[in-house]
Amino acid sequence: MNEKPSFYREAYLVKRRSSSAEKLNHFLKQLETIPYASRFTLHEPRTPNPEPRDYPSLPSSFYRLNMLSHCPIRTMDIKYSLKRSRKRKKTISLQIGQNSELTIYAPYFTPVAEINRFVEEKQTWIDRAIRRQAKLLVHHKEKEYVTGENFYYLGQAYPLEAFFEPLENTGVIFWNNRFFLNCPADTEMRKHYFVSWYKKKARQYLSERVDFYVSMLKLTSNGLRITSAERRWGSCSEDNNLSFSFRLIMAPPEVIDYVVVHELMHIREKNHSSKFWNLVIEVIPDYKEQRRWLREHQHHFNL
Repeated sequence: MNEKPSFYREAYLVKRRSSSAEKLNHFLKQLETIPYASRFTLHEPRTPNPEPRDYPSLPSSFYRLNMLSHCPIRTMDIKYSLKRSRKRKKTISLQIGQNSELTIYAPYFTPVAEINRFVEEKQTWIDRAIRRQAKLLVHHKEKEYVTGENFYYLGQAYPLEAFFEPLENTGVIFWNNRFFLNCPADTEMRKHYFVSWYKKKARQYLSERVDFYVSMLKLTSNGLRITSAERRWGSCSEDNNLSFSFRLIMAPPEVIDYVVVHELMHIREKNHSSKFWNLVIEVIPDYKEQRRWLREHQHHFNL
């Protein structure tokens, strides 16, 4: 047996803790008075110390948040990717990807606890957005870029006529309420031409609308950038740089104006407080209707 009898243990400890021979002799004399059988009574086995847990070191770009929902005894598990930026100074934002993945954008030194609180506050919105997106994906069909397909431009769907004439210029032309695409039968190449056309039109149109509202609202922005974001329609950085997705050009003019005003108002208010929404409603009184249209029709803007 690995466990030592009690009297041997005590003798060992006395000898180790004290160099006094007298104390050891005194102990051995007392031991002689104890019945022999009792000397071998073992101590109760000790509960072994739990082995130290080896927690895996997660990459800094990924965190896991476990939190209780408002329903009792129900635990919700939310995973999100974290992207930190030294350019961000204050605001935390989130984005839900095409596959319902959640990405959090935060200033570089924001504590994880503060980010978790932000996600917890947005829990209801996240659940609702993911459910809505799941419904849209059921009806989503990948574009094939063939004759007869419809493509949106400024809120209206127009048919495509696809062909290939080697002696003519390749690319997309919009004429007489119809898209014409001269390109070989290659899906990726045809998509490239459509994206390029949409980006060009988005830059032209959005630059005009930004200039109009900047002048009207007496604001100053620091440039405009066109992105390929699939769910983030626009953004305003801490330095008041504006970014808009090229897909926004597929929406109706009144919806585009709402997004432009929304981002411009972030020059004054870097948040979504009631004060911010009051600024938006002064310019776009029916902004909720425009925002709802964008949510309900965004699946038409996939390329």
